[in-house]
Amino acid sequence: MADTQPQVPSPMHAALAELYANIQRDEPTMASALKNACQQMGGGVVWYGSAASGWTDQLNGHSGDLGTSIGTAVSEVYSALAAVPATCSLAQAKTEQLILSGRLS
Repeated sequence: MADTQPQVPSPMHAALAELYANIQRDEPTMASALKNACQQMGGGVVWYGSAASGWTDQLNGHSGDLGTSIGTAVSEVYSALAAVPATCSLAQAKTEQLILSGRLS
């Protein structure tokens, strides 16, 4: 008969679940954070000329990159969450709590 330790909720899983919920909720806002600036710059009202046009092109590129990066971050957090079981041993929970508090790396 195998000796099984009692299982407790995993602090790491709980922290990742909270992070995932928050980042998923805020994803649209974060991904479109530069959209307003792009619209203002692209309209030629805020700044115009060849330098403004080049800067606007760069800003539009960064805006697209930001959306991609945020989507990637959400996926990475989801993958990390899926890799951590919801429960663990008491000893593992203590270790995870130390890691989350920054007292153990």
